[in-house]
Amino acid sequence: MFRRAWLPTLLLVLAVAGCARCGDKDKGPVAASGASGPARFLPRDAQASIVIADLGALGEKLARFQKLKAASFAAQLRNFSSAEGYVNAVMRQVGVDLRSRQALEAAGIAPERGAGAAFLGGNRAVSVVGVKDAEKLETTFAGFASTRLGASEKKDEKGAGGRLVTFGRPGATEPALGLLFIDGGSFALLGAGPSVASLRGLATQPEDRSLAKEPVLTASLQRMPAQRDFHVYLPGGAGLLLPAGTVQGLTLTGRVEDSAVTVNADAPWPDTQASLAALDRVKDTPDLRGYLPPDSFFVARFSGDPSQLDGVWPYLVGDYLTRAIQKSGLDMKAELLDNLKPGMVLGLSLSPKVNLGMGMPALDLRRTNPFRFVHLVAVSELEDSARTQSLLERVPQFSENFGAKVEGADLKGQRVYLTSYRAGEGAHFALAPNGRLLVASPQSQLEASLAALAQKAAEGPLGADLRDAGKDAAFSAVLDLRRLAEAVKNLPSEAWGIGGFAIKATTVRWLEATDDLRAVTLAVTRKERALQAELSLRLAPTTPTSTTTQPATP
Repeated sequence: MFRRAWLPTLLLVLAVAGCARCGDKDKGPVAASGASGPARFLPRDAQASIVIADLGALGEKLARFQKLKAASFAAQLRNFSSAEGYVNAVMRQVGVDLRSRQALEAAGIAPERGAGAAFLGGNRAVSVVGVKDAEKLETTFAGFASTRLGASEKKDEKGAGGRLVTFGRPGATEPALGLLFIDGGSFALLGAGPSVASLRGLATQPEDRSLAKEPVLTASLQRMPAQRDFHVYLPGGAGLLLPAGTVQGLTLTGRVEDSAVTVNADAPWPDTQASLAALDRVKDTPDLRGYLPPDSFFVARFSGDPSQLDGVWPYLVGDYLTRAIQKSGLDMKAELLDNLKPGMVLGLSLSPKVNLGMGMPALDLRRTNPFRFVHLVAVSELEDSARTQSLLERVPQFSENFGAKVEGADLKGQRVYLTSYRAGEGAHFALAPNGRLLVASPQSQLEASLAALAQKAAEGPLGADLRDAGKDAAFSAVLDLRRLAEAVKNLPSEAWGIGGFAIKATTVRWLEATDDLRAVTLAVTRKERALQAELSLRLAPTTPTSTTTQPATP
């Protein structure tokens, strides 16, 4: 397996781990100009492309993440004692230790010039690396070809674009590996099998056909943060993730830091600008997160104008609910969306009565009641409380269209609307005395939230290190992994079912192995005429230690 997969592994390791540029840790790496870099030799029409600014800090990056408990836990699932042992095995498979600048240079690679890869479809892929010493690089790949691929026959040809060195198996009609030293000496193109035939064409392609001159990518990168370690481009309609007729292209940038791994996305919006208006953040939006339960492990906030969701709400709720709403005669814009103020929040907390011994639930709300597992609270301020009260009084009349039953009731003098359906309790509604709309489940959570809304807002469930997540975005969400882990650990014994002590022990071991993962945050907004998102895995602070790693012996 190692013998046959070394080149795809090389590309994968370069893409995921070899993506850092030495620089100020506060400012982060700044992307280099693509015109003279690896992007110049990658095609615009590839199904996917990745460009890495600099391989120089690869060792520090890999050494940092291979020390995470989660990485070691994952490595143990692959029968390795530690993540470092697993990475060492991968480095031996690649043939050069990508964690070491010295090892890269000894292999003939110039880490500071960056690298790139393009996936051309089928089993074809090419990559480009900076050249420090052509003779050493040729020797390195000759060893790869011989020991990993059994390709001992070497051919050397000069031609258009540069000198092409190929390595083939005895008697084979197609080379197993090709290495093209591009005229000028700064870069080399690599390909395996059928990809070798593409190398000369890429080395001589006009600049306007290269990835460096892709206008959609260029415009996206100008809108995105300048500090990035790598970027990925997926053209629309190329057959990979983005079907024809969706967006012109999707650009992803990545930044790896000691405290977080962050991916930003940018896609030019193909529809009208009015359809993006919901993602314009409204300034001075009230912060209602203080009314969410303090044990909420998931918190979402929408700071855009809800009335602008009129054109997109069917895509958000799905076909089933859209048909039910249309059948009920409810005017979503006039009766609901226009009456909601910006700043609505939603929180989920783990149910203390969850039964984890019943196995994985079916991911269908009509068959599985989600409130057996989590408690829900959503709060929104209103433009007109009387209009909302009138709507709530009508809900019992058309609730059957949703497959549910809603009944009005008095709860300690408060008018509430209790929902039930075939799977159990549904989401209950109430108009709080202060004019805020409350949606909560189960009923005990509804009662607790009504009491909380009658008081001054608390600090909220998010710690100080997470409150800034998505502060400038129209939509933000935080999954607090630490709070979720603590909630699972503190579940009563009956939550684990019969014989649950074994399930609990395994679960707690897994949670302890991931306690250096702090949270996952998401922010969605728009910038100019594009949809943007930021997804970040935040890491728990660690005590500074040396990240020096001895190169693995191939």
